[in-house]
Amino acid sequence: MPLPTPPGPANPVRTMLSYQKAPLAFLTNVLDTHGDVASFRLATSKVILLRHPHHIRRVLQQKSGNYDRSSMPYKMSRTLFGRGLATVEGGEEWRSMRRLMQPSFHYQRVATMAEHMLAVIQARLDRWDEMAAAGQVIDTAPEMRSLTLRVVARALFALEEGEVCDRFAAAIDTVDHELGAWMQFPLLPLSVPTAGHRRYWASRTIVEEIIDYVITQHMTDQVDRGDLLSMLIMSEDEETGARLTDEQLRDQVMIMLWAGHETGANVLTWAWYRLGRHAEVQQRVLREIDDELDGRPPTLADCSKLTYTRSVLDEVQRMYPQQWLASRRALEEDEIGGFRIPAGTDIFFSPYHAHRHPEFWDDAEEFRPERFTADEVAKRDRSAYIPFGSGPHLCIGNQFAMTEMLLVLAATLQRYRIEPESPDPINPRPLLTLGPEKPIRVRLVPRGRTSA
Repeated sequence: MPLPTPPGPANPVRTMLSYQKAPLAFLTNVLDTHGDVASFRLATSKVILLRHPHHIRRVLQQKSGNYDRSSMPYKMSRTLFGRGLATVEGGEEWRSMRRLMQPSFHYQRVATMAEHMLAVIQARLDRWDEMAAAGQVIDTAPEMRSLTLRVVARALFALEEGEVCDRFAAAIDTVDHELGAWMQFPLLPLSVPTAGHRRYWASRTIVEEIIDYVITQHMTDQVDRGDLLSMLIMSEDEETGARLTDEQLRDQVMIMLWAGHETGANVLTWAWYRLGRHAEVQQRVLREIDDELDGRPPTLADCSKLTYTRSVLDEVQRMYPQQWLASRRALEEDEIGGFRIPAGTDIFFSPYHAHRHPEFWDDAEEFRPERFTADEVAKRDRSAYIPFGSGPHLCIGNQFAMTEMLLVLAATLQRYRIEPESPDPINPRPLLTLGPEKPIRVRLVPRGRTSA
């Protein structure tokens, strides 16, 4: 007897409109209605949607060779990011890039980068001191994007020019918004000069100019600045002797500048939001930071000691995974969850929904960092939590990202308490990443004082 095909909504027009208007709500409805393996039609293609962590594990780990990154979303993302490590389909091209780049993210290199991180964080704290003293309200999301972009620019590319970072941040915000909107509803090619497409191309030009500027600086100097870009320029594949081409180098810088600051900024924004709403959690973080740091600035070595603070970040990433929806394409026919997966089918899988699957997570909408104590993590199926992906394509920069976020939280909460301006709940807004749908505004109150 042939295997059935996954069920799903029947009306393609209504499906497209619902997905474009509210993708998270649409996906939730499809999965709740049709189960862990469902399908729907997006534009002219049929998509199979997965939620169960074990089904996602089959795609990312157990049969990863059968599921490459030639799916439609990856083809769209290469419009902006080119053929970098995070976007190439797979195969030898990807393996060669991974071998070239892996040494750049070893612990010793991250330790050097951490010194640059701390210098940038300290400069931002000096600015926040002035804002806190004046009782100013901070709009968290743009503040975090500005901070993390400077961290990434300095730690990875030795770029310290604030004006250049500001131009890049403004341009990439526009690119993120317009490309995310187009990927949800790609009826007209980006070459058609709609108002949104014109904004996309103008901002992309600025992004490319800045990336060319960063690379040109390094190529002209021919000096090892101790940053990631210097290492990439000089690296050779140990097996083949190959180096990154100029085009590959540019694509890698594009991805790392964007992903390295956008995802970290969003996680930190959500962390401030949750700490502001959960006073008991914030108080426990404050105690841990005080006990472990004893008044001195945080260092890389402290990151392993701040276990509860790390649990807060883990729980934030459970609730707001930055790769909230990902995809692959089936190269050959397969079976998942008792359903037939035809060759050539685009597979969508949702970390956002996997992180809420009732088989693995109780009261999934409740914010509970205690889910990530060592004992709880040891008991839980590892496939249930994938904020950085899993399998061969596990994010190469995950250690860098966690170090950056821990240092920002530790340095900030050592000096301030976070108080929300409003108790109103804020929902996520799904674009390329998962940011807030409206501003998250807080006050930073110097420790030992209460706001008026």
